[in-house]
Amino acid sequence: MHFAHQLLNSGFGVGLTAFSNPPTVTLPRLKGITTGSTPNFIDAVLNIAEDDTSSSLGDQDSWIKQMYLNDWKINMFGDDTWLKLFPNYFSKHEGTASFYVSDFTIVDNNVTRHLDYELSEDGQANWDCLILHYLGLDHIGHKGGPNSQNMPGKQYEMDNIIQRIHKEFVMKDPNTLFVVLGDHGMNDIGNHGGSSTAETSAALMLMSQKFENHNLNDNSLAPIEWNEDFTYYSRVDQIDLVPTLATMIGLPIPINNLGTFITKFLEVFPNDVIRKNVLFKNALQLKVLLDKKFNREPEPLLANMSIPELLQFLAETKEILLKTSSDYDYKFINLGLGLYTLITLISYVTFGLYFKGHFCVAFFDVVFFFVYAVNFIASSMVEEEHHLWWFFTTIFMAFVILKKLRSENIKWYSIVLMMIGLRVLKAWNNSGQKHNLKSNMKLSTYLSQLPPNIGPNVYIISLFLTLLPLLFMINAYTKDGVYLKIMQILIAMLSFLIGSLKMLSYLTETYNINNTILELPCWCIKFIFTTKKILELEDFNKINNMLYNLSQKVWLAAFVLQLLQPRLMKLFTKSSVSSKSYFINILAIISFILISQTNYLNVPIFVSLYLILFGFIENAQNSSINSNIFNLFTILLQNLTFFQFGSTNSLSSVDLTNSFNDKLSNDLFYKGDVKKYKFIEIGYECE
Repeated sequence: MHFAHQLLNSGFGVGLTAFSNPPTVTLPRLKGITTGSTPNFIDAVLNIAEDDTSSSLGDQDSWIKQMYLNDWKINMFGDDTWLKLFPNYFSKHEGTASFYVSDFTIVDNNVTRHLDYELSEDGQANWDCLILHYLGLDHIGHKGGPNSQNMPGKQYEMDNIIQRIHKEFVMKDPNTLFVVLGDHGMNDIGNHGGSSTAETSAALMLMSQKFENHNLNDNSLAPIEWNEDFTYYSRVDQIDLVPTLATMIGLPIPINNLGTFITKFLEVFPNDVIRKNVLFKNALQLKVLLDKKFNREPEPLLANMSIPELLQFLAETKEILLKTSSDYDYKFINLGLGLYTLITLISYVTFGLYFKGHFCVAFFDVVFFFVYAVNFIASSMVEEEHHLWWFFTTIFMAFVILKKLRSENIKWYSIVLMMIGLRVLKAWNNSGQKHNLKSNMKLSTYLSQLPPNIGPNVYIISLFLTLLPLLFMINAYTKDGVYLKIMQILIAMLSFLIGSLKMLSYLTETYNINNTILELPCWCIKFIFTTKKILELEDFNKINNMLYNLSQKVWLAAFVLQLLQPRLMKLFTKSSVSSKSYFINILAIISFILISQTNYLNVPIFVSLYLILFGFIENAQNSSINSNIFNLFTILLQNLTFFQFGSTNSLSSVDLTNSFNDKLSNDLFYKGDVKKYKFIEIGYECE
């Protein structure tokens, strides 16, 4: 962002690193940025509840409300979370759905296209505050992380937006304040919501002609070298923006604000009298909250304080209020713990009565439950819960294998395959919160970092190994000829559509197609251009959308046909279907929809799951107490795979990319004719 660097180095822009209180997701952070208060963790849930209205700030004080009460005209374009928080406050607005994280372009173009009018002379006359909330950088982070190939181009685009607003508006009006900020940061894998330094360190830059003659950046020249502690410009709390912004534009500080005026901006004011008045207003607002908190009568202690004394009072009061804002009612917490203890004792008694004839099995089950409960005593153990599931899973598998070794019919190949599948599953992704970083290399990381002439070949082989066993299951266990042919056609179509979908995701997320297309293998180039030509689309997001919708329809047809198989065969062939073949076909068909919903880098994990399932069934199907064995297997693998697919107990690892694969609403796209794709012969000249 070269232009932003120029503004910082010239003193026109003032850079800050703003600490954003967790949970570091958009809705609670917007609450903090506008009201100056700290968020509740329920806001993290409300952040993705698009129909929720309880999170509205319509009745709470904020600088948005203060602008509205003082007859400011506010125009807002971008993330529709603003409309949910501040209904009826904007003179003009257009919200953009924020959760279609696979789109990097349309969400931002829908904001930028308003600038032509809003920055014109006619447009400027119709607003006093302009809010532009861009989403592309956040979406790229979710899909590919901070080092995504799409990140530099998007930052360059944002830099041009800053340059345009600065040139066309800020330079023409010395009383303009231009603020550029992120509501949160992101971790090394592109997610946010937690409390890591990368997630809580958000950029903040204020620009005005009034800053130019003041050395507010402490001679720090941009770009500053990256450091893992994010110690760049002065560090402030993000909520400090609220009293700073309100004071600079001449509005009252919101009554529930907990932030303090950013000290370095005192230099902008011409004398100590005005500077003292700025701090006095902030201190008075915080003192009112402090007095209410401790139910004491207001005392005029501030009027005679000096500037250093006011600064100290602000810092101490802020610290007290931030601590008290997170107080909890321990009476109800203890009541809840008591009820949990009672229910636990009842459960253990019931369990013991049920398993009184199988003491050994019951004993090991109780040990498992007890150790799992103890794991939640310390937060560090919760962060590394995956170790517990890996430990218990390996012990359980060893028990199954040793039990099988006592029989005469030992299938060594199934044991070896199960062990290989389990080890590959463990090695595929980083797990836990302490070491869930891309720098800790795992198989998925290697796959994403292969060069363009090798990576696609490796990935297509992994796709083939993932989808082929499902087709084999259908063929091996379906005996009826007509039904088999129909199902083979549907499964072949499904394999092709989902395989194409995941291959395109791998290519577009791993490589910058525009710059590296000639470095890809020949078949990849043909695949890309042929797909564009057949679908008559150029945008990869729209291509993925269309492929996904087609795969949904084919999958639904296959699923319904499989559900109706017993009735159809009884009706037309007078024969019955074995329960084994019926449920294996159901498993195969459901696996397709799971694969379509899985991140492209995690798709090869299904090969490991096939091996584990096959090996387990071969070694446990004749075991005694089958229900207990299979129940434990299900519990262990559910939890182990949760972590080995890349998830953690931190909010920051919640992956929203798979929640919005359905067809995008037409009104998200620009109206107009679809361009006919002009096929480029390079796709067939790469031999």
